[in-house]
Amino acid sequence: MAGRRPLTHDEERGLLRVVRNLKPRDRALVTAQWFTGFRISEVLSLIVGSVWRSDQLVTKIGITPRHLKGHYGRTRWVPVLPELSRALHSHLAHLRRRYVLTSDLPLFLSRKNNPDGTARAISREAARQVIRGAFLKAGIEDDGRLGTHSLRKTFARSVYQNSGHDLMVLKSALGHSDVAVTQKYLEVDEDLVAAAIAKVDFTRRPRKPAPVAAPIAVPAAPVLTAAA
Repeated sequence: MAGRRPLTHDEERGLLRVVRNLKPRDRALVTAQWFTGFRISEVLSLIVGSVWRSDQLVTKIGITPRHLKGHYGRTRWVPVLPELSRALHSHLAHLRRRYVLTSDLPLFLSRKNNPDGTARAISREAARQVIRGAFLKAGIEDDGRLGTHSLRKTFARSVYQNSGHDLMVLKSALGHSDVAVTQKYLEVDEDLVAAAIAKVDFTRRPRKPAPVAAPIAVPAAPVLTAAA
């Protein structure tokens, strides 16, 4: 979403402190979008079988084409990073106290069931409220450009920086088919822009200080001694 902005590095650090103290489901929800770069609809499509198989956490999470934007392409795979692994372990342990962990159980359960009594995933609006609530607790200023997509854009910026600014790597990480779409995810750091603009004014270069002249050595006066 073009109108959303990524979090700054300071905002990320503040958010991490808050997220680690959220309820297990909410912690896993925020961390999942933040550390995979999935769209919120893709995060909410995850089921227990997406992350837990053969009694262990998977190493990669895949989103199938039917849950991707446009519903085409190939399954998008993203590795489970350590922070997400810890959040998922905590969340699954909490889920196990209330449910039998079947593979088709929604990973992010609503507190309300379907009319037939079966479990259902939380809505996009509920997920949005969880994420925005975490932003608020972290003291992240809402400038009108904060939203669930801010986490995907934050993921995009981190991948881009850590790949040595390789646009094709970022395109693959985000699952884009067109690199022009990928470019829209990148925003230039305002401090870098200001520093570059400051260098435009070449008219008043700081003058080098004049060299300090070495002190002139004065020969010492001869010492006169009385005649023997």
